[in-house]
Amino acid sequence: MIAALLLLMLLSSALGEGTVLQAYSNPDVPAPFVPEHEPEGDDYFSDAVFIGDSMMEQWEVSGLLPTANFVWKVGMSAMSVHRKQFRAAGSSGKLTTYEYAARYNPKKIYVWLGGNGLDKKVSNNVLADYETLADELIEHFPNALIYVISPPPMTRKRMAKEDKLTPGRYSAFESKLRELAARRNFYYIDGYHAIAGEDGYMPVQFTTGDGYHVNRAAITLLTDLVRAQTVPYPTHEENPQ
Repeated sequence: MIAALLLLMLLSSALGEGTVLQAYSNPDVPAPFVPEHEPEGDDYFSDAVFIGDSMMEQWEVSGLLPTANFVWKVGMSAMSVHRKQFRAAGSSGKLTTYEYAARYNPKKIYVWLGGNGLDKKVSNNVLADYETLADELIEHFPNALIYVISPPPMTRKRMAKEDKLTPGRYSAFESKLRELAARRNFYYIDGYHAIAGEDGYMPVQFTTGDGYHVNRAAITLLTDLVRAQTVPYPTHEENPQ
């Protein structure tokens, strides 16, 4: 009897270790790819939260998604999202990224973290950080549609001369991020290929001048892409929560 119980416990543990959390999704639109359609209006983004780094700050300042909610910190990466703190109006304490985002009661979460981490670590290591981030997002927002936007590369001058990187690191990561989106039931938006040139670098017309941050032209392009790749939030009948 004891041996049987021990065996059952071992089997349960093994099954638990192999479990991969998956995000909530619309059954009529299987993740990760979203067919392009006519651009969605501002109403769709009124219950959306965009989480990111300094490039997400630029997106908010652009005013191109006026009804969306933005939660960003300079230098935020997949590894550091859970460590960042925010001060909310009317609160004497500090909130975590997830607590701050939860104030908006989001039905959609967009994650765009730029290339933070890829300049120092290989794509597999950064992907491991995204796996942890995926668990955290699903646990904190179990009834939200989650979109992940792949980061753009840097310019040739910034990558080759200053950071000694090749476009291969970014393109390899983009491919693996697609696979992660499929595993986790995330909707995937390909920001990498939208901005990268044929040589794999960011064209100079898309940079603010530092070779890393994107300018309004690039953000406009991404905004158009995001508006054209939306997923309807399931109706009450489809969403038992």
